[in-house]
Amino acid sequence: MKKGLVLTILVLIAGTVAAQDPAPPPSPSPAPTVTDSRSDRLFLNFLEDAAIVQRQWWEGQLEYTDGDPIDSVLLRGVVAFQPLASLEVGGRVGFGSTDTPSGYPDGTGATDLDIWGKYYFATPSGTTEFAAGAVVTVPTGDDTAGLGYDAFALGGFGSMRYNAKRFTLTGKIGLRFNDDGSILGSSDVDGETSASIGAGVIWPWSQAVGFVGELNYEDGRFDGQDPDTRALAGIQWHLSDRSLLRGSATVGLSDGAPDFQALVGYACIF
Repeated sequence: MKKGLVLTILVLIAGTVAAQDPAPPPSPSPAPTVTDSRSDRLFLNFLEDAAIVQRQWWEGQLEYTDGDPIDSVLLRGVVAFQPLASLEVGGRVGFGSTDTPSGYPDGTGATDLDIWGKYYFATPSGTTEFAAGAVVTVPTGDDTAGLGYDAFALGGFGSMRYNAKRFTLTGKIGLRFNDDGSILGSSDVDGETSASIGAGVIWPWSQAVGFVGELNYEDGRFDGQDPDTRALAGIQWHLSDRSLLRGSATVGLSDGAPDFQALVGYACIF
């Protein structure tokens, strides 16, 4: 039922957007820069995206995950700032509940906390953009309920955007160093160094609406864990210059990824 509810919300968002008349084709003016407060952001690689907030980004998210063996429903907060020119710092953490098969523990609790910082590199043309940064994962999650791994992690990444007239192509590479931890209260896991790569496309369908497609791969973070490969389709609707409605659906393409995820978010941008 939870999965059906989230899917219904996504369908309603898409139906409302589809009812709007698309804007005329854009003029051959330069693509908007990352300082544009209406700039769209990625979902799977939000923090690694080669874009920075204009000043502030405050987002609340509702996420449903159909995993194996852990299903979960989360409420998550995402915050990002630009304290200095070309620098973005941010964090994200959530609270939710899990549902597991008989014989496994489940419950409610917090998720792990991600804290990141990245620097944006401008180019004279504005057509190609680059960013590089680092992210720290703090084990605030309840590993007994399956909401964390009780393990610190430190990662670094580099990313780019190529802005064509009608769409934007994105790419990123990353490396993460994972500490030893545990999951579901009793299963110890040995941390590994995991590499990741991702690609995406952002297509502004109108002045207010944009579509996002992403594909992301990461090696297993822990010894014996399968790689995590996911494909995402998302939509972003600018309700105003300072508010944004976001929704996405993600499917897992490998054994190390959840079977399905659905997300609905509302962001205030300044």
